[in-house]
Amino acid sequence: MADLSVIENVDENRYELRDDAGAVLGYLEYLNREDFVVLPHTEVDRSLRGQGWGDRLVRHALDDLRAKNAKAYPTCPFVDRWMQRHDEYEDLRYQA
Repeated sequence: MADLSVIENVDENRYELRDDAGAVLGYLEYLNREDFVVLPHTEVDRSLRGQGWGDRLVRHALDDLRAKNAKAYPTCPFVDRWMQRHDEYEDLRYQA
């Protein structure tokens, strides 16, 4: 498999997992709110599942939110479970 990268696609409000040809093989959607960023859905191409690409996608998105001093409100079960398993990211979780 070619190298994959994660980029933010601001026009689509999502972080995308792309191959070196620019094809989108996964994404994590976000919705900007006044006090937090909702993370409602994550999708990874079936051919990549179980290889850690979903992990890389979530980690990149949360690192970017941290750099922007934003809080995350994960409604996507995958992101929510991921944050629960990675205590170092729990400080990013929005608390109402």
